[in-house]
Amino acid sequence: MEEVATLLIRGNASLNKDTVFHLLVARERLGSTGIGHGIAIPHARLNGIQTPTPAVLRLTRPLSFDAIDGEPVSLVLALVVPADATETHLEILAALAKLSDDPARRADFHSAASCDDLFNLLT
Repeated sequence: MEEVATLLIRGNASLNKDTVFHLLVARERLGSTGIGHGIAIPHARLNGIQTPTPAVLRLTRPLSFDAIDGEPVSLVLALVVPADATETHLEILAALAKLSDDPARRADFHSAASCDDLFNLLT
């Protein structure tokens, strides 16, 4: 989660990596964000930002993430949103889950040549 936090604060000097890290870990303690098929969507609401901020990571070594299907995670789609953006937060999570539920899209995600290609598949 430290690497996820580092990516999420990139370009926003007002954000604190430790704060983002602790929020992500606290959310993960509520229940795994491993949605299955090797994908996790760690997310948190955060004071001090105005717009949702995503990060995409492909892991060279899959990690145990206590995912709902028990499979290790190799693809992390992380997100922080403004603390007061509950509706936006839920809409983005629903859209990511829907994309991840499509077997053809999942195959595209896992076979993307780069994280930039992967990010483009998501936008």
